[in-house]
Amino acid sequence: MTNRLAKSVLLWGACMATGAAASAEAIVGTWLTDDGASKVEVSAAKAADGSVVYNGKIVWLKEPTKDGKPLHDANNSDAALRKRPIMGLQILSGFKAAGGGWGGGTVYAPRAGKSFPAGLSISADGRLQLKVDAGLLSKTDYWTR
Repeated sequence: MTNRLAKSVLLWGACMATGAAASAEAIVGTWLTDDGASKVEVSAAKAADGSVVYNGKIVWLKEPTKDGKPLHDANNSDAALRKRPIMGLQILSGFKAAGGGWGGGTVYAPRAGKSFPAGLSISADGRLQLKVDAGLLSKTDYWTR
């Protein structure tokens, strides 16, 4: 009976460890933004301190060109960055798993040309919930797979 109990405890521990790893990686993948205008690929990377951070870049645009030319980061508050192409642009930066979600990161809004602090979580229906803090105002978007 003791051997059986030990095996059950080990199996339960392995399942819990696998579940924890899966939830930390739950945001990894490609997401369609709430307006359907773009897709963002979220991936994990190692930070300088050895921790895992999650970043996201634009990998698809519904309308990738304007006047026959690829879209650029024309609204960026830094004039030196306005020629960057929107396709491939990193818009999610520095998110770390924390408290059932991901925080400490920023989202870059190409239409506004600014970065904002944000938090990410997975909603009950499996969508990526993006809470953006823009000073006195905040906004919540939901992205789908």
